[in-house]
Amino acid sequence: MKSIKSILSICIVALLLFSCNNKPSLQKYYVENQENQNFMVVDIPTSILNIKVNSLSEKQQKAYKSIEKLNFLGFKKTEDNVTIYQTEKEKVAQILNNDTYKTLIKYGGKNQGAVVKYLGNDDAIDEVIIFGADNTQGFGIVRVIGNDMNPSQVLDLIEVVKKSKPNKDTFKEIANFF
Repeated sequence: MKSIKSILSICIVALLLFSCNNKPSLQKYYVENQENQNFMVVDIPTSILNIKVNSLSEKQQKAYKSIEKLNFLGFKKTEDNVTIYQTEKEKVAQILNNDTYKTLIKYGGKNQGAVVKYLGNDDAIDEVIIFGADNTQGFGIVRVIGNDMNPSQVLDLIEVVKKSKPNKDTFKEIANFF
């Protein structure tokens, strides 16, 4: 009986060691910075869009229902945290340069830039990440978390958002942060 317990204990310890991933991820980054005064973290339910689902086409309903939630993390740059801003921006860039994040769109200017990436495969996206930075204001990351989202649904999602009447209080909170 002792040998079975020993083997079981070794298996559990090995499983825990191998399942712990020390690679940086956006999930870890959000958790590590949610209490940091330089950051703002907001979980945004899809209900904020105030969508009347029955007014959407079948394709739009499918696209809308594939989204579970949105997470926002923003860093406000000030005169006092310029070095911290640069360090944090580089951390995010390093996380997003991981091969698991696939690039959809990149935009860049002298003091501004944005990138849209995703996790998953081409026909079943689990997460869309929008990272934008303005070297005078700060940066923001939006994680669109869903279940088997499809790249072709992006246009349908844009149409859904156009039809929405979002709850402006949450967006004001984010806009006022910057």
